[in-house]
Amino acid sequence: MTPAIRRGFVRSLQVAIVAYVLWRAGAELTAQWNAFRARGGTLAPDWPPVLLATLLVLSTYALLAHAWRALVSAAGTPLPFAEAARIWSVSNLGRYVPGKVWSIAAMGVLARRAGLAPVAATAAALLGTLVNIAAGFAVLLAAGLGVGSAAVPGAARPARIIGVLAAIGLLLLPWLLPGLVRLAARLLRRDVAFPDLPRRTLAWVVVANVVAWIGYGLAFRVLALAFFPGSAGNWLGYLAVFTGSYLAGYLALIVPGGLGVREGAMVAGLVALGLTGSAEAWVLAFASRLWLTVLELVPGLVFLARDASLRASVSSPDVPS
Repeated sequence: MTPAIRRGFVRSLQVAIVAYVLWRAGAELTAQWNAFRARGGTLAPDWPPVLLATLLVLSTYALLAHAWRALVSAAGTPLPFAEAARIWSVSNLGRYVPGKVWSIAAMGVLARRAGLAPVAATAAALLGTLVNIAAGFAVLLAAGLGVGSAAVPGAARPARIIGVLAAIGLLLLPWLLPGLVRLAARLLRRDVAFPDLPRRTLAWVVVANVVAWIGYGLAFRVLALAFFPGSAGNWLGYLAVFTGSYLAGYLALIVPGGLGVREGAMVAGLVALGLTGSAEAWVLAFASRLWLTVLELVPGLVFLARDASLRASVSSPDVPS
């Protein structure tokens, strides 16, 4: 096949897979919603907890933007927080394009347009993504072990051993990151030179990403209480479910935003841990998707609208009175 035919075939396959995943998720959601309504369930959230969960997520976004800013600044290009928040929020829109690399590419392009060195911009974008994924798996492991050790007899000691190993892995991550960035650059076929960043900065970025995942989990638990005040379990189970489902959706590379994949994994986790019933899990997964989509899109769109307004005001000539 010629390159053009190959690209067309791959895109058609992506569209077909995404359409099938969305169709299956929609059919399952419809069936579970009907079952939920048949039992007298209503979708009437308690709005103060929804507001609290929203503030937690927005604070998490600010922390992640500041962590990325720390990487760029340590590479030799100081960046104001407002500009870092703009670049981080706008590039976040790229996660809704199949392939997931678009958000990384957009972050590098926007950073270069803001005057950052190309090496620092691209390396920081790759590095921030790798740290976020690694921290997410560490949090998933720790939260999952915490839930499992409490529920499974005799699992406490193995859980402690695995937890210690996970902690050691996180501590070693600042030293492992240069090699991981070079590996990711080869897989993405990009020439990325890893800047010599202080280990102290890398360690702070790792901690910030761990705290961010914990913030996501807390927000998810608060959201669950907003829809189902009597829902079972503690926040650790919800942290494990949210982190695992989010990572599953992110690593489903051809599905934009992990649509359908994240929801399926979330429902499976909620039901497996006994946190909700199947119908309630689908309602919560759907509500979480709508809620997070709004919170992911609005900041980036607001910054884009502001940039367009500033460009229009600069390009329009002054009209004398």
